[in-house]
Amino acid sequence: MLSAFGLTELEETVYLELVRGRVGTATELAQRVAVTVAEAEQALDALARAGLVRLVGGRAGAAPPDLAIESLLNQRMRELQEARVGLWEWLREQRAVDPMDQGVQLVVGVPAIMQAFDQFLRGAQDEVLGFDRPPYAAVLHENPTELELLDRGVRFRVVYDRRGLERPGAAAHIGRFVAAGEQARVATNVPGKLAVADRRVALLSFPTRDQSVEPWALVVRGVTWVEVLVALFTEVWDRATPLRLAPATALIDDVDRQGAPTPTDRQILSLLMTGLPDKAVASQLGISLRTVQRRLRQLMDATGSATRMQLGWFVARNGWL
Repeated sequence: MLSAFGLTELEETVYLELVRGRVGTATELAQRVAVTVAEAEQALDALARAGLVRLVGGRAGAAPPDLAIESLLNQRMRELQEARVGLWEWLREQRAVDPMDQGVQLVVGVPAIMQAFDQFLRGAQDEVLGFDRPPYAAVLHENPTELELLDRGVRFRVVYDRRGLERPGAAAHIGRFVAAGEQARVATNVPGKLAVADRRVALLSFPTRDQSVEPWALVVRGVTWVEVLVALFTEVWDRATPLRLAPATALIDDVDRQGAPTPTDRQILSLLMTGLPDKAVASQLGISLRTVQRRLRQLMDATGSATRMQLGWFVARNGWL
C-alpha cells in the first residue's frame, strides 16, 4: 500500500503497527513484527527520516497518518521533480558531446521556448515556413517580430490547424498578419508546431498529452535534417485550404458579385472552406448568423450555384481564394 511512497515492506509493517496506537522500542517492535532488533532499528530510522514516526527516549510513535502521508507525498514529488531536472541536464550534456546530435538543441519550458522562437524569427532573412496548432501556452498576442519581418520583406507561409480558428478572435488575429503579407492556409490535424527559417534552421515542438509535463521543443540545424522538415511542410501546404482574411471591418458592401468578391465575401468563404460551421464563422467575423447565410445565398445566386458544393467548385475554379 505504501510502496508507492518509497517504503519497504518492513517499513510499512512497522509503521502500520505503530498506527494502531501502541508505541514501543525497537526491541519491542522486533518481537511484534517478528524481525531482528537491527532490522527494526533500521526501519525506524528510515521512517523517522520520512517524518512518519517520532522517536522520544528510545520509544517510537506514529505521526498522524493524514499529515504524515501528505508530507511524504510532497517529499516524493520534490524528489521526482529534482530527478527529472537532473535527467534533462544529463540529456543536454550528452547531446553536447555526441557528434551525431550536434545539430539538435533541446529547449524546455514555455519562457525558454518563446525566447528561442523570437530569436529564431529575428535571424530570418528571406523566408519563414510554419505550422500553428493548439494547445497554446498563451492568449492571442500580436507577435510584433513577424510584423517587423513582413515589413522588411521576409516572406511568411503558415499552415494553421483548423481547431485554432475556433478560438475567439482568431480570424481577426490571423487577418492582421495576412493583411501584412503572410500567406496563410488551413489544414486538419496539423502534425506539430514548426517554424523553418531560410531552410537552414528549424524550431519543432509537439503537444504533450500530460499537462504535468513541461513543454519542450527542438532547435534543429543542418541542411539534411531541415530538408526533411521542409518536405513535411510542403506536403501539408499543398493539401491545405487557402485562407483569405481581409482586415476586420464593420462595413458590409453588397456590390455586383459578377466581378470580384468583396473582402467580407472572401472572409466568409475562406472560413467555410476550412470546415468551420456557419455559427463559428459568424462568431469569428463579428456578424450575425443570418448575415452569413444571406451572403452565401447571394453568392450562390450570383454564381448560378444550386448547392454549396457547386459554390465551392466555382470559387476554386475562378481563383476567388
